[in-house]
Amino acid sequence: EIMKRIFMIALIAVTLLAMIGCVSGPPAMDSFEKDQGVVMPYLMFGDKTEGEHDSEAYLFDAPKPIGADSQGNIYVGGKKFLLTKYTSDGEFVKILAERGDDDGQINYVKGIACNSMDYIYATDSINKRINVFDADGNWLRSFGEEGNGPGQFSDIGPLTIDADDNLYVSDDDNGVVVFDKDDNYIKNIGVKGEDAGQTSEFGWLATDADLRQLYVAVDGLGKIDVYDMDSGELKFDMGGLGNGPGMWEEDIEGLAVGPWGLIFAMDEAGGNIKVFQGDGTFVTQWGKAGLYDGELASSECIAYDPLNRRIIVADEKNYRVVSFTLDSLGF
Repeated sequence: EIMKRIFMIALIAVTLLAMIGCVSGPPAMDSFEKDQGVVMPYLMFGDKTEGEHDSEAYLFDAPKPIGADSQGNIYVGGKKFLLTKYTSDGEFVKILAERGDDDGQINYVKGIACNSMDYIYATDSINKRINVFDADGNWLRSFGEEGNGPGQFSDIGPLTIDADDNLYVSDDDNGVVVFDKDDNYIKNIGVKGEDAGQTSEFGWLATDADLRQLYVAVDGLGKIDVYDMDSGELKFDMGGLGNGPGMWEEDIEGLAVGPWGLIFAMDEAGGNIKVFQGDGTFVTQWGKAGLYDGELASSECIAYDPLNRRIIVADEKNYRVVSFTLDSLGF
């Protein structure tokens, strides 16, 4: 009798939680429209000229890399201010780094990522190093040097961090360079080339801890190469050049992994964001190239904000940051 009563209470509790939305599974991935067109963003901030904001920190000059931490804070890299922090609602917080070669300065930021402690990692493609800042934006250290040996950089680019705080750094000459959470070199993944098992160009990165997969954007070929994070083996690719949903007109740019292992990938020329499952199955896409609300112009980087379930976009030629909620997309 007691066990029966416990079972009934548990059943009622689960039912109530489901009714108020606290228990939810993934949506049916085959139910999405293949092209959702223009979706209105939750938030847009930034401008090229004075007038919209009082602070110069909102005057973006080609925002490129972008990142988000566990609190929803947004980090933007650009030409005028190299690394700037904003709240999830677009309020300016502080400038973390300015241009230069000294400690705590960055000459050209190519990638931004945050670890589990909300430390910010930013690549410097001119100085061939990675700068590390704490959760309050204070510079802690930098590491890396120019070269083609283990742990060195020749053409350093974007980066990503996995669930164990291992760091993956894209280097177009040396593949993906992997470090542990203490900045110790682990290995390189991938070989540059046109042959089977090789990648022709190493661009934006993302990881999936559950599937143990590393995603590499192959810019000029409009596809994503999928590597095994442990063995370093190239498993398969997804996307490709072509017309229509799931294909790229030209360059593939930013990558981000969201809920249920979904991969979000930027189509720079098409002005849209494509969504794939971890096995390469295309789900949907949204957006178009343009200058109006919900449109994107030469966007190069995206990030996922897990706290607020938002996709954050560095909308480069519109000189702004754009945020889309997953709810507005049906996820």
